[in-house]
Amino acid sequence: MNTTININPLEKLSKREKQILDLMLSGLLIKDIGSALGLKSNTISTFKKSILIKTGTKNIIELFQLANNLKK
Repeated sequence: MNTTININPLEKLSKREKQILDLMLSGLLIKDIGSALGLKSNTISTFKKSILIKTGTKNIIELFQLANNLKK
């Protein structure tokens, strides 16, 4: 029997990464996310890179498409 398991790549994200992803999806810029969370823009950029790697996406557009498809 061949069983395929669908793993949601967003489940790989930490709580903080999910928080940042939600803010990115709401349209906030990196500097605005940093201000909202009390973090530097460089820190948010590092989280963004980690999110892209963990989800297997190459850019923010692919990430948005993935998140949109998984919410359906």
